[in-house]
Amino acid sequence: MKNGKRSFILTEIILGMLVVILAFFMLYNKNEDKTERIAVIIPDIEESQWSAFKYGLKMASQEYGVNTILISKSNINLSEDEMEVVKQEIDKGADAIIVKMTGNSNEYSQLKKIQKKVPIMLAGESLAETKKQSDIPVTEPDQYEMGVALVQKLLEKNNGNLSGKKIGIFLENSNSEADLNRREGVCDTLKGTGAEIVWTVSRDEEIKRNTTLQSQRKVDIVLALDDTSFVEAGESVKQNNLYGAIVYGIGNSTEAVYYLDARWAECLIVPDEFTAGYQCVAETVNALRKTFYQMKNQEVPYTVLTRENLFSKENQDLLFTLSK
Repeated sequence: MKNGKRSFILTEIILGMLVVILAFFMLYNKNEDKTERIAVIIPDIEESQWSAFKYGLKMASQEYGVNTILISKSNINLSEDEMEVVKQEIDKGADAIIVKMTGNSNEYSQLKKIQKKVPIMLAGESLAETKKQSDIPVTEPDQYEMGVALVQKLLEKNNGNLSGKKIGIFLENSNSEADLNRREGVCDTLKGTGAEIVWTVSRDEEIKRNTTLQSQRKVDIVLALDDTSFVEAGESVKQNNLYGAIVYGIGNSTEAVYYLDARWAECLIVPDEFTAGYQCVAETVNALRKTFYQMKNQEVPYTVLTRENLFSKENQDLLFTLSK
């Protein structure tokens, strides 16, 4: 009788364990079948300079089977709204966030707290001091090296001699860490070349001072350090408003390529935004699907375009992604 009771209890225990194991596997499979939702929060996402980035997002999303939600410019009217949008998307069920920040260090510290709940990847740039303080991963090209490469191409085109050349540096945002790192690369490489940097101006300063690129002192060369600046400088050359200055710069839109092809600019350095978009998704998926995975910074390549190599075979894929 006692043996029968023991057998009954043992059977009940085994059945109970099987139920628990079955429930675990059912829950596990349910979670495995769930399509992760990644919110992409970029204030100017509708601008053409993000076309290749969005194409990279799309291709990675299809490959990894995730749902990426693009937050349009209309949802972010002011830079201080970014954190609210991030929080709203998490409340809506976002499993991860890809975001381009335009705010201040305080907003980065808020992101660090949010990062404890969901994976966060910065797209394009991060504040230098923030990288040390918060370690929020960022996907971007080597901004400094692009500035170096820009001047190296300028030197190559001038047989290594820039003596007496007057240079103006044009950038979009004086608070952009990406633009500032590019400028640092430019300035360091120009040392000892004989060139003189006559002015450095940003579009946000233009607005504050009610000035224009055309109102700056005459220079021989304008170095435009981002897509918006490059396009504006190219248009100024087209309108004959830069008084003979030639333009070298950094950009990633079909408009930028147009100004190079039409001979209103001499050189264009293009960061691989397709790879940037793809890597942003791939790295956040790793964080979502791998236990204890630590997200890492992702460095993407860049290409130096001139009219001579613009339509070469090796650059066809790059031009294709820019046009998507």
